[in-house]
Amino acid sequence: MSTVNRRAEPSLRLYLFGSLLSATLAVVVALIVVLAATPIYRAQTNVSIRPRVADLGAAEAAARLVNNYAAWVDSEAYAARLTSEQRAGLSLAGVVRNVRTNGDSERLLVTIQAEDSDATRAAGTVNALAALLVTEIATPERTSGSHRGLEIGAIDPAHIPTSPVWPHAIVALPMAGALGGILGAASIWIISPLSRTSRA
Repeated sequence: MSTVNRRAEPSLRLYLFGSLLSATLAVVVALIVVLAATPIYRAQTNVSIRPRVADLGAAEAAARLVNNYAAWVDSEAYAARLTSEQRAGLSLAGVVRNVRTNGDSERLLVTIQAEDSDATRAAGTVNALAALLVTEIATPERTSGSHRGLEIGAIDPAHIPTSPVWPHAIVALPMAGALGGILGAASIWIISPLSRTSRA
């Protein structure tokens, strides 16, 4: 009497059923998370700091201003320049937590971005910080002179965002379904009987 161990392969129907069930559960869970989560909105604007004419010295000075101010705008010291009305209920730490800045020394832009659960506040914070930045940089000694002066201004003020950047249902639900289906099939393959014994 001998025994032969063979792997018991689940049927295709079992794989399909398990994958579909797992994908459906994953989509339902993802939908609940999307509906329950607090939406986050993102607003953004750019402040341009560039010389009026092509001049190496002026361009280098503008690039230094871009880098220096980009590192300062999202600090508590800079947030303290906003009025309580402009902060719209946020503390100084809250403004710093919501705001991100980036300096592009090649394009000579300071990008100011805010993410907030309040879409109106996100746009207002960005525009207020951009206005402060323009006012501070645009001193007469930097802007006067038709040849060596700098052109400083906000490009495309931030508009109130209408759709959140998180959670993103269009991305989350299909990903949850695909991942759930894969995990369901894998679970069936792992949990199914690993062997069966036949007697000869």
